[in-house]
Amino acid sequence: MTMRKTTLATAASALALVLAACGGGDREQTGEGAARETPQKASADAGNAAEPFGPGCSDFPGGGEGSLGEMSGQPFAAAIADSPVLGNLSEALERAGLSEELDAAEELTVFAPTDDAFDMYPDGEMDDILGNPEGLAYVLNQHVVEGRVPAEELDEGVFDSRNGGLLRATASDGEYTVNGYAPVVCGDVRTANATVHVVGMLLLPS
Repeated sequence: MTMRKTTLATAASALALVLAACGGGDREQTGEGAARETPQKASADAGNAAEPFGPGCSDFPGGGEGSLGEMSGQPFAAAIADSPVLGNLSEALERAGLSEELDAAEELTVFAPTDDAFDMYPDGEMDDILGNPEGLAYVLNQHVVEGRVPAEELDEGVFDSRNGGLLRATASDGEYTVNGYAPVVCGDVRTANATVHVVGMLLLPS
């Protein structure tokens, strides 16, 4: 519990700095990110896609709107619009003006924070973030990687996010973690244009 409180306190400070710093446009990708190994490979065709896995997969409905099966036939933002697990993310994408952009993209990987990931922050703090579309877009783009990256390629992977930041993933005993603190609770979820790894915490730009 102490570690989680410390992580959230650090996260809150980082988010505040990000919002203060976002005065204009997307960051250009740095040479550092371009020089690192970034195995952003398109996965094999959909017929060979891995099945979703992880304890958080059971939180999705078994069928109908918001279910994993229903999501597979829709582009990413449309797929999560009725999700009982990713509703906060859907709302944030709308506020940031990213929904149509992500739906129009060809191949993406999204590390999608759960509703609980947003709810971890104190009352009022997320209101400030959600009320700043430009800063919010910057934070949300930290969760998106070009190309499809299946879970089998996550371990020791380093990936360039859409805002020019870096994401690092590791695996231990079949469990995946992003940036050292965000657990993948439901991995290898498919939408029409994205591979989605649902994570239990927001990923913060460094």
